[in-house]
Amino acid sequence: MTMLRQIVNITWKELIQIRRDTFLILFLILAPTMQLVLISRNTARGLRDIPTAIIDLDQSDLSREWVQELDVTEELVVRYFPPSHQKLRTLLDNGDAQVGIVIPRGFAREFNSPTESPARIQVMVDGTNILIGSMIEPVIQGVTSLFVQRYVQLPPGMDIGGVDVRTNALFNATFNIQWFVIPSTVAFIVYQVALVLAATGFVREKEIGTLEQLLITPIRRLELIIGKALAPIGLSILNFMLLLAVQTWGYDIPLRGSLVVLLLVAALAIIAIVGVGTLISLFTQNQQQAVLLVFLLAILEVTLSGYMLPVENMPLVMRGLAQISTLQHFMTATRAIILRGATLSMILPHVLALAGIALGTGVIAWRSFSRQIA
Repeated sequence: MTMLRQIVNITWKELIQIRRDTFLILFLILAPTMQLVLISRNTARGLRDIPTAIIDLDQSDLSREWVQELDVTEELVVRYFPPSHQKLRTLLDNGDAQVGIVIPRGFAREFNSPTESPARIQVMVDGTNILIGSMIEPVIQGVTSLFVQRYVQLPPGMDIGGVDVRTNALFNATFNIQWFVIPSTVAFIVYQVALVLAATGFVREKEIGTLEQLLITPIRRLELIIGKALAPIGLSILNFMLLLAVQTWGYDIPLRGSLVVLLLVAALAIIAIVGVGTLISLFTQNQQQAVLLVFLLAILEVTLSGYMLPVENMPLVMRGLAQISTLQHFMTATRAIILRGATLSMILPHVLALAGIALGTGVIAWRSFSRQIA
């Protein structure tokens, strides 16, 4: 009970200090809502190596050649040949493949026959990432158009049925850009709030000279770290819930997954972010330094998050760095839950990564703080 009381006292003290800071109050109340309303679209361009799954029911030389033509493009890489429609849908639901293509039986016959209707190809695109979804159809149409032109020229004068590409956007049928941008923006705003609150915690105590007073009290180091962290964690979770309500009812974006799973993932991500912010607070000497580091880190995190550019499109080194990006895992997991209805098992790699970051930053913060006061 003594430890719990000490933690509660530290948390209450932290909340009082935040309440006295007018800038932070305005940041918490006005900035999130304004950012969510103003940021409405993402204009990144360029695709590369988008994982694709193909079911070739025709198994003809013509269908295999079309698949090869598709695979040599820079934009798509054919990684999976699922044996059934169910397996294909599982790959799309889990996010392993972002494009699914079905070549029907009779593809070659319909293509080569002037009396048949055009050979139809079904394309399914993951609509949760509008950067990919809105640009895949032109790529496939372009490959198909060149493919048809080659066969029109060989032999001369041959009249063929051609190819009709039908594209369906999964999880976002109308390619509504807000369905991609707003959930991502919510994650980024919460990231900013949590990071700023945590990064100014210990360094504010240093500046006003109260850290030394805390250290001579009976409070243990672990209690102090937990108490300082709980305030930004709690406020950031409330901030996430507020923005989630604005997103759901203000922009009519459906929540297809479990609200409980979404809140648990958000809480875990916030804990990891607060861990990073606490490290910044411990290693800086004043709030100006802390805010500058937060600003620089936020730029790096946005670059690695997939918010402006798909992770698959990044150079190898940046793709590696993206795997330790808190914001990348936070954005991807929450977007999958909200739009795809992903379960916990489907986003387990992101959950484990966030847990690892939270644990790692927590241990480093505790050891660093212990060395500083030793």
